[in-house]
Amino acid sequence: MNKIKLALVSFLTIITVYAYPAELKEIKPGFYTVTGALADFDPSAWSVSFKVPASSVKPPLVIIAHGGSGLGRTEENLVSALNQQGIATLVFDAYRMNGFNENFKFWGSQVTNEARQRMLFRVTMGAYKWALQQSDKINTQEIYLQGVSNGASVVAYMAAVVDPGNVKGVFAEGLTGNAGIGFPSQVRVPVKVVMGKEDNYGGGTAEDMRWIQSRPCRNIVIVENAPEGSSKNCNVNTNPDSLSLSTDAWVKQQQAKGADVQYWFYDSAAHAIMLGSMDRKTMTFGNGAFMFAWTGADSSAQSKMVGDLVRTIKKN
Repeated sequence: MNKIKLALVSFLTIITVYAYPAELKEIKPGFYTVTGALADFDPSAWSVSFKVPASSVKPPLVIIAHGGSGLGRTEENLVSALNQQGIATLVFDAYRMNGFNENFKFWGSQVTNEARQRMLFRVTMGAYKWALQQSDKINTQEIYLQGVSNGASVVAYMAAVVDPGNVKGVFAEGLTGNAGIGFPSQVRVPVKVVMGKEDNYGGGTAEDMRWIQSRPCRNIVIVENAPEGSSKNCNVNTNPDSLSLSTDAWVKQQQAKGADVQYWFYDSAAHAIMLGSMDRKTMTFGNGAFMFAWTGADSSAQSKMVGDLVRTIKKN
């Protein structure tokens, strides 16, 4: 009888997962969220790239959570730079893993931050667990997580759940908690908050810098299986009209608790430093919001940031 019950539970679980796969749901004309069961990390998916440079020793690994537009040039450029320094990398596209094939422009401007970050968090968590099983290829006691923008929010939350015996640090670039999943209350590993000094992405004015931005709590959701964070008292259902915590307020909050959370600021750099040359543009998003969206950086800033990453990793 117990075997029958277990088989029935397993069958119902499979039905639940596959009967309601992730799908886009339009919440206003041209603007979407994602509903349904989200995908886990699949190492065999075509978007997954696990690169281990040839070496006489097992190299450290950087798991990279992509930005809001999906896996693209920003992540590819960073992968190349790290691999050249003998550092292994693991990248993936969380949207493709969920069966979506829309292009980067769609993801970058027509989908809610909470939907993008929910998919990214689940897949990144799975990627971390998978990486722990690769001790024959990498040093599983020298793992790092890096993410830009939406990916930065995800790796900041990962800093609250990973094992410090395996993960030595997190690099959260262009971090903001004003839309999506917010910030974790506690972190277990060092976090570097990486910012271009000209990063005003999502700002209402050119001077509305990324690290001081704050928006109504209605733009934030509580994510399943995520640790407690700022979203507990600031989300779409709780205090929706209050203002969210800014990145700067969160950094100061963590430092007051004694957490190892530090800024890295870069001159001549905006959002997504490794994307390419500086592009001082504005955007109109699918929700009707007009925002400044300066991206990229001078090559000197890109080289300095990569150098700081590599030195931090190799020092450990």
